[in-house]
Amino acid sequence: MKRTMLITLILLSCVLVFAEAQIATAAKRAFPQNNRSRTEVISYQETFETGATGWTFNPTSAANLWHIGEVADAPSPVNAMVNQNASGTYNPSMMNYLISPSITLPLSGAIKADFMMKGDFSDAHYPGGTIAQFDYWGWQISPNNGTTWYNMTNPYTTAPGYVFVDAPSEWTFVTEGYSNLAGIISDYAGQTVKFRIYFRSDNDTAIGTGIMIDNFTIFNDVFLPPPTNLTGAISGQTVALNWTSPPSGVSTETITSTNSAWTSYVSDAESYAMKITNPFNLPLQLHGINFMIYRQNTTPITGAPTVHVYADAAGLPGAELINIPGINNIPNMDWKSVDITSGNIMIPGNGSVFVGISNIDDGGTNGQGLICDSTSVIPNSYALFQGTWDLLGAAYSGLSNCALAGVYWVDDPFAPYVTGFKVYHALNPNDVFSEIGSINNATTVSFVDTTPVSGSVNYYKVTAMFEQYESEASNVFSIDLINLLYTEVLNDDGVSNQNYNVGSTNYMATKFVTEPEAEIHFAKIFINSIGTTALITSIFNNDGVGGLPGIQSVLQFTTSTSQLVEGWNVVPLPVSNIVTDADGVFYIAIREFTNPSAFALDTDNSGDSWKKITTVGTWEPIADGNVMIRALVSWENANEDLVEVAPVSNLNNYPNPFNSITNISFDVSKAGTADLKIYNLKGQLVQVVSSGNIAKGANNFTWDGNDQNGKSVGIGVYFCRLETAGQTLTKKIIRIK
Repeated sequence: MKRTMLITLILLSCVLVFAEAQIATAAKRAFPQNNRSRTEVISYQETFETGATGWTFNPTSAANLWHIGEVADAPSPVNAMVNQNASGTYNPSMMNYLISPSITLPLSGAIKADFMMKGDFSDAHYPGGTIAQFDYWGWQISPNNGTTWYNMTNPYTTAPGYVFVDAPSEWTFVTEGYSNLAGIISDYAGQTVKFRIYFRSDNDTAIGTGIMIDNFTIFNDVFLPPPTNLTGAISGQTVALNWTSPPSGVSTETITSTNSAWTSYVSDAESYAMKITNPFNLPLQLHGINFMIYRQNTTPITGAPTVHVYADAAGLPGAELINIPGINNIPNMDWKSVDITSGNIMIPGNGSVFVGISNIDDGGTNGQGLICDSTSVIPNSYALFQGTWDLLGAAYSGLSNCALAGVYWVDDPFAPYVTGFKVYHALNPNDVFSEIGSINNATTVSFVDTTPVSGSVNYYKVTAMFEQYESEASNVFSIDLINLLYTEVLNDDGVSNQNYNVGSTNYMATKFVTEPEAEIHFAKIFINSIGTTALITSIFNNDGVGGLPGIQSVLQFTTSTSQLVEGWNVVPLPVSNIVTDADGVFYIAIREFTNPSAFALDTDNSGDSWKKITTVGTWEPIADGNVMIRALVSWENANEDLVEVAPVSNLNNYPNPFNSITNISFDVSKAGTADLKIYNLKGQLVQVVSSGNIAKGANNFTWDGNDQNGKSVGIGVYFCRLETAGQTLTKKIIRIK
């Protein structure tokens, strides 16, 4: 099916073309280069501070002006290499070369050459003139010890490149100052090369101070793999974390069919995929997927796509081998790497798989999509429409391949080794994570957080340290310290049916029945809309007339409106060891004042909520339903295994782990109502298995591994939660492929 909508990426470059070469002036690059931050390892650096050992000149006579000079503002104080005569300017009719020693490049990685320049030279530029009528400088590389020289604006061929007719007025890395210089020489990895920088003047009067260079550097952006498989469990009142260490001494290699000559971007297919072929005779593990998304106006990438690996089914993407949803922190117009090591995807010798991406957001008014090229030789990219795969070029006329690649590892003696780890924590996965642990031992792959935040979902991630360099983060692991540390006592079905208020100075309260001497940790209150006055919450014993709230509250505390949200609010008690008496009965009450929040009422059941009108009034039942107030409590030996709460009513599932269907069973001593729900590790509701009446004795249900929309969920850990009147039981369920 042909697609008529094709958004084209237009790259503008204004240059003057001459027979001998092309002339360019200093300008910022249209698309920034990769940031050399965490992954930068400088494997070679030559400066001119201590002398130009090994650097030579051509010509070698007095006609050559290159020399080490004292320059007050040199980046490496106080010397730089200067092309300047004794009068502080330069000569007419010269062609001076500065030639580097032989440099052996790293074996792999993203390799880049660069140097800093400052200068001042000018000449009369005649429109339509020849290159002989200009003063200019250039930069070249030789892969064969000076026999053949390639222009660094086109470093792999002898085709004409660019020369430069001006110089930066302040010290600047040349790859940042000239749009035609990238400095990338990764294809020469492991080879021994030479560089030369030349300055040429024509035969008219020289005007200016010439050029100066400093800090000639070879940068090598090496692969620093992150830790994987971060998991954890509650142990007592702490969280114990474990992870898999990344490999040491390896670098990444990519398999792709794109030539990276980007022309367009697309987003409207159901999925995109690229064929990845193992170049070796032996099986090869696929460790990662790379992709690149572009969004107009340099705005941040929106959405959270899913990456996939598909089997090769007669040359088309077939059965899905793995999917990783919710990819975020995607850079604009730069490669995003996703680690899939834990999926253990093996490509047969000389065989193929497909790497893919789906759920790409279109970016709205600032258009966005997967970058594509139109000139790569072998078209190996595909688009999925209405369940049918077709070549990218058949779906989008003129396109060849999209920005997708597979990643594998190779042994590299120059690659860094793991020396330790850093552990980070947050209460919101979108917030800045704070460092809570530093491990200076490469073999220690565990950490215990002794101070997790109770009553919250705690989020963790881990990075690997390679000496002073830090990798990207592992997967984010979350653990719910609300429902795993405490038993949630409830009288509502979780759905707000209407707003409820009792008026200023009046009380509403909900009754709870739990174990004797249970400790009350949190009040959980549902708010439909937030008012302007603080939330006043109280704990009452049942020592009033007829077992109603007593005259004096056990505890009263205030929560400011700035701490409230619409929906469930987990309100921590300001003091510990608030315990019930021998009967385990207590009340949580709310006292209203002027302009209170609108609280939630569950009208589907009643009999457990009460109200008190005026301070001298008596407590009376709320006949319309139950106020949505819950309690989080604990008692001695209640949760001996706090990841899998001890099943008082035999909450079990079989098989566990399961592939397609698991059977869930439990026993109850009397008939009543119960909710059986499935949650993921983030505490998000996945599926309501059952809600309503249950019979006395054994009850059995099945979960087919689907979410509420009927879509199959991924492999991983889930929690089955049984909510009955007065008790919540939780069971860990593991889904496997």
